[in-house]
Amino acid sequence: MSVSAPVARVYARLTQGEAVVAACQAEGVTCQHDVTVDAHYDGKPVCTVTLPWVIDGHAFLWADETLVESIAEERLQAMASALAMPVCIVRREAALNPQS
Repeated sequence: MSVSAPVARVYARLTQGEAVVAACQAEGVTCQHDVTVDAHYDGKPVCTVTLPWVIDGHAFLWADETLVESIAEERLQAMASALAMPVCIVRREAALNPQS
């Protein structure tokens, strides 16, 4: 994942369990919650997807410890090809409430 330094620092904060809004404010990046975007296949929109967070133009998704890393990577690739933005998957334990 190639991201700007502030987004990389937000990512690092999130993997440590920091709240999304606090991490974004600390790094001076914009964040939006529950963003609806079009997913595409062959360049055509096929459905809408609601992303939990879009941080400085990057879709952020969460995977907890119950999700096998290889499955998370497959999902990352599928989402990245369907969305018109970079996708970041945050892996951490107890990722049950990333909005707090």
